[in-house]
Amino acid sequence: MTTRSRRGRLAGLLATALLAGCLGRSPVPDYYTLSPLGGPAAGPPLAERPDLGIAVGPIEIPRYLDRPELVTRVGAHGLVPWNEHRWGGSLRADLLDAVARDLGALLGTLRVSVYPAESRFPVQYRVLIDVRALDAEAGRSVGLHAVWTIAGADGRALFVEESAFEQPVASPAWGDLVDAQREALRRLDREIATRLAALPPR
Repeated sequence: MTTRSRRGRLAGLLATALLAGCLGRSPVPDYYTLSPLGGPAAGPPLAERPDLGIAVGPIEIPRYLDRPELVTRVGAHGLVPWNEHRWGGSLRADLLDAVARDLGALLGTLRVSVYPAESRFPVQYRVLIDVRALDAEAGRSVGLHAVWTIAGADGRALFVEESAFEQPVASPAWGDLVDAQREALRRLDREIATRLAALPPR
């Protein structure tokens, strides 16, 4: 083997070692979604309203949550974005999808459209949600605070209500934290569905 070929081989081995070292410092992130495997589990249906048309959204979320990383609270004012734990899509889209699935299951209707898609059926009611907080402390609890509006098809508000829930996290595992966020959202969706179920057809 010539001196030049030895030098080339050593340079290749060095580059491989450096690349392996870099990859070792940047693990592949874990990805999460609010939609559980096997579909929604919103609880027992509240009504059977197959002709009820609902439009869900938009949903507003705090800017600190509108990012790919999961974010947890530290102390009274601290926030930590976790680069190695990320949403598979976007939190806003996951919330919209989860609310729509829950409301459809709780009210016994498939006529649920999700913002910004245009409804292909008559819409009697619109649900708009302003998530003020979705705070998470790994291994401890999740807090959900939201103001939600039910409007008629013309966009005029019929009800504006506020809900707040605290949901314990089963363990320090990140999957359990996401499960707690999903369960807090189910509780909110059940409150909204209860109000919708009591409304007359329009």
